Amino acid sequence: MIAAMVLAHLLGDYVFQTDGLARWKQRSLWGVAVHGLIVTLTLWLCSLPIDPRWWPYALALGLLHTAIDVVRARLGSISPAVDLALFLADQVAHGLTVAAALALSGWLAPRPAATPLGRWLGDDGRLWLLSGYVLLTMPAWVLTHFVARGMGASQTSLPGRPGEKYLGMIERGLIATFVLAGQLLLVPLVVAPRLVLDSRGDRVAAEPLGYLNELLISVGLAVAVGLLLRGLY
Repeated sequence: MIAAMVLAHLLGDYVFQTDGLARWKQRSLWGVAVHGLIVTLTLWLCSLPIDPRWWPYALALGLLHTAIDVVRARLGSISPAVDLALFLADQVAHGLTVAAALALSGWLAPRPAATPLGRWLGDDGRLWLLSGYVLLTMPAWVLTHFVARGMGASQTSLPGRPGEKYLGMIERGLIATFVLAGQLLLVPLVVAPRLVLDSRGDRVAAEPLGYLNELLISVGLAVAVGLLLRGLY
């Protein structure tokens, strides 16, 4: 159930939150409510194969997630450093509520899933593998942005350049796969094409330090995920 809840958070809070929904959340609490509903449904669907009777906890988590996001939306954007601190605090708060729900429901300790599909998903760390790769998509893109801006190295605002986030997702996925396969020497080959293509771009010329920081954070996160997944197999 722990891996299922990690996956549910990554999907509901990032992958299923479009750029339009993120902007709507900033303008109106209706956007926050819709996001909260999406998170609640994602939590329920991810918990269903593990424990079909877990829906009250999924509902409670969805309501708490919405309440936390309402507070975050009210604070708005303050400064890059403060925004990074608030982003991290927001994630910690969501994590603590999930941990509390798992503890209260007895799912912090290892237990067999209630359905054959849940047991298959839990075998051999399949859910952790899926969660690791999902982490390297939208969540990694948002995290890289907040960290780079919070460090003062980048001034680029989300959603960034057209196609930038998708290129980063592909790069991180390939890097993690090479690390998982024990082919660390192939990692630079993944980054090299982008460095060559971007070397004359406006972003590199205007913010060389910001560009480098974002690249290093992105690559470092992909390598770390690859190493963690490799430890599971």
